[in-house]
Amino acid sequence: MNTTSISEFKVKSLIQIAVQKHQSGQKYEAELLDKTEVAGILELAVQQQRSNHLVEAELLYIQVLEKQPDHPEALYSLGMLAQQMGQPEIAEQWLSAASQIQANSVKIWFSLGNLRLVQEQFSEAEKAYRQALVLLPNSLPIYNNLGYALQQQGLFEEAINYYQKALELKPDFIEAETNLGDVLHAQGKLSSNQQIHYAQLNNKLGVARKKAGDLKNAVTCYKQAIALQPDLLEAHYNLGLALQEQGKFEEAIICYQKLLELNPNDGKIYLNIGKVYQQQNQFQKAVSAYQQGLKLINPHYAKALAAGKDAEIPQQVPVTPSIPQGEVIVGQYSFPTIPTVADDIGKRPFWSVVITVYNRTDYLLECLASVLAQWQGEEQMEIIVMDDASKTPVFEVVNSIGQGIIHYYRNPQNLGLPGNWNAGVALTRGHWVHLLHDDDYILPGFYSRLQESLEGCSDFVGAASTGYQNINEKGEVIFRQQIYPERGIVQNWLQHIGLSNSLNMPAVVIRREAHEKLGVYHPELTYTSDWEIYKRIASVYDWWYEPEILARYRQHANNVTTELLLSGKQMISIRRAIEISESYFPAEHSAQITAQSRSYYFLYCLELILIPLQARNLTGVWQALEEALTIDRSPEAVAKLFSWLTREEAAPLRDEIASRFILLPL
Repeated sequence: MNTTSISEFKVKSLIQIAVQKHQSGQKYEAELLDKTEVAGILELAVQQQRSNHLVEAELLYIQVLEKQPDHPEALYSLGMLAQQMGQPEIAEQWLSAASQIQANSVKIWFSLGNLRLVQEQFSEAEKAYRQALVLLPNSLPIYNNLGYALQQQGLFEEAINYYQKALELKPDFIEAETNLGDVLHAQGKLSSNQQIHYAQLNNKLGVARKKAGDLKNAVTCYKQAIALQPDLLEAHYNLGLALQEQGKFEEAIICYQKLLELNPNDGKIYLNIGKVYQQQNQFQKAVSAYQQGLKLINPHYAKALAAGKDAEIPQQVPVTPSIPQGEVIVGQYSFPTIPTVADDIGKRPFWSVVITVYNRTDYLLECLASVLAQWQGEEQMEIIVMDDASKTPVFEVVNSIGQGIIHYYRNPQNLGLPGNWNAGVALTRGHWVHLLHDDDYILPGFYSRLQESLEGCSDFVGAASTGYQNINEKGEVIFRQQIYPERGIVQNWLQHIGLSNSLNMPAVVIRREAHEKLGVYHPELTYTSDWEIYKRIASVYDWWYEPEILARYRQHANNVTTELLLSGKQMISIRRAIEISESYFPAEHSAQITAQSRSYYFLYCLELILIPLQARNLTGVWQALEEALTIDRSPEAVAKLFSWLTREEAAPLRDEIASRFILLPL
């Protein structure tokens, strides 16, 4: 949950000043002089809020009130912002103040009603909606929400009246129709066929609510759908997913078990149960559920698992074999290379999937299961797990669901992230290589969709990628990326990827021959080695793109990226990746792409400096600031730095700079 950057006392003071000023009709001299400035600050605040920079937006709205204390739009926006930041009491204060100053605003009264409805203050919500309805009669959302507030107070007939008014205006208004069905069901007025109809409507509305991020109301819709139609499988499944996302694991398990009673051969349910047990750190139960789900989903897996058990494969921990070292020069830099695949190995698989792991197994089962569910036999895919000398046991986890299928290797000593990637790629035999972190996973259809495209493309295509999502520790989607709307070879890809990295590794596959020709990952670039190799490949090969979202990258506190951000070392890796690619970009594009990239990442670094700054890691801050100015020390960049230093969040850095100047000898 986000926290406000201003005190509750200041909130009350600003609201009191706003109301008093409005009641007195007083005009501030500053207000008369600064109308243009106020409009500019307000516009910037709205932009910051839309970009989810909530604290920055809040401070800008406060600046507006300091210049014009009864500005209704600023008061309203602060109310919506507080609600977005999970502060309903403060949101109520801001919106109430806005309603006193601009009593004829429909959106203020409607938003106030919505806020109270979420807080289950149904009679107060009713008052706000009625006020909004006076100002804007025949409004669909007001009719619906007012009806719901009345329904929750047991005022069924009046609620039905408003739902029917909404449906007279828009007969396919699903929210009103669903709510009407729920009221009629509560009164025992639905036939069996009508119950089925309204159950499906509730489930459909629940899906829409979940997509909008409203899990609480999504759960309510799914439960109502099940109450109307107890054997509605889709509603049970959706309810389990929503409960799981809410962290209500026991309830989710009960829901999935009920679903298995209705549909015992649905492998997806077992996989979801496995994920719940994984989140609860119940390893054996998670393994059992994943195995059962994979056997039901994938007959190739079931056959291989049975054969592996019959063969009684010895429980050995294979050591990574010695790999011939070589290098290739691209531009002005040398890169590690890999040997070609021997001609006498027989038919090569299309895919080589390399999963790297080091001292972390929290999400490994989920990652392995996502690949094993799409495994079509060793002729089509080999799966390799590279353990970078973990202290935490990993072999048992891999072997628990991948015995007889997954090739596990343990490095005798820690190679670091790029080194482990390179060792894994060198061991592959497939035509296309897919690298996965142990905490990422892929969605159904990833390999089949890409193989369908890549089998028919020319040898000039050196890599491909799909749309992807970023998720957090709970598996909630926090970001999605679809660079282009259509599948095919991307035009002007070098200019795009040369500027900045819009890809994440789980969504990318690379032709092995491209690695043989251009080398693998640069060992010095811990953070940007993937971006650098994408640029290297794009400077020689075409790039294929599939817009469908088929991969997920996990963001959480316990990963390398977060560690590098806190230390400030990420900026060093960014700078080096820009310097390296400048040497091999085509001469006609190199200067322009590099200059644009430097400018882009200078601003990017300024934003990232806030992370070590908030952690009070001034060593990391100074290192990051030094690297930012090394990336771009043009006059424009220096001007942007001074402008950035005026921001409220940069105050600790300003103080530190001042203290360092004071200590300098005269």
